[in-house]
Amino acid sequence: MKKTQQKTPKSDTAPWMKWAYVGIALIFAVAMVGTYLAPMFEKKPTAQVGNMAVIGYTILGEDGRPLITTDQNLLASEYEKGNVVLLTHGLEMPVGGQVSGENIAVMPIVYPEITGFSGFGLLGFETNTISVGLVGMQAGETKTISFSYGANDLEMNLSEEDANGIGLNFTETEVGDLVPLGLTASPDIPLGNETNEAPALRFGEVVDKTDDSLVIMHRYGSARVTLNGITG
Repeated sequence: MKKTQQKTPKSDTAPWMKWAYVGIALIFAVAMVGTYLAPMFEKKPTAQVGNMAVIGYTILGEDGRPLITTDQNLLASEYEKGNVVLLTHGLEMPVGGQVSGENIAVMPIVYPEITGFSGFGLLGFETNTISVGLVGMQAGETKTISFSYGANDLEMNLSEEDANGIGLNFTETEVGDLVPLGLTASPDIPLGNETNEAPALRFGEVVDKTDDSLVIMHRYGSARVTLNGITG
């Protein structure tokens, strides 16, 4: 008698087991992605009044040209264009703090080497503007903070004698030129050797010239600030 060969039925659960394994693998993969992405969605600390902030910054003239910066890449890029920019260190300052408008903040000049100046000078109300602009910034954020001078045009009118007395060449100086000025503890720009104190460097722009005088404005346009960290 011929035996009938019986086929062993395939298990109906096999496909479901396979899907179950795939499902577990997918869930595990999603969990791993979530673990890696979680820091990207964490809320970054925000600068509040009373905090101390560590910042990198670039001071820009009213025409947008960088004058001093902590950004070495920007420095190299500007030098390739033939523009002279000063390099400085990062700065730690209070958030939302206020100092006297008569104060002068002297920023160290790391490069190039400059003699005769104590550093790069910002006026008290300029540092106040930066400090207030930090409020609400998050760590890693970059923001452009504009300076406002109101009725203070920060202009000075120099005779030919005075201009030559502070080291300018009156004959060769033209409208649009950027010229170095010395800033002392007084907001006025001293002429000649009226003080033995090493002045802070202030850039001015020649905005007008006549046969016997120069008008120099020493206002800045803005500060491009990056909040690198909050220390307290």
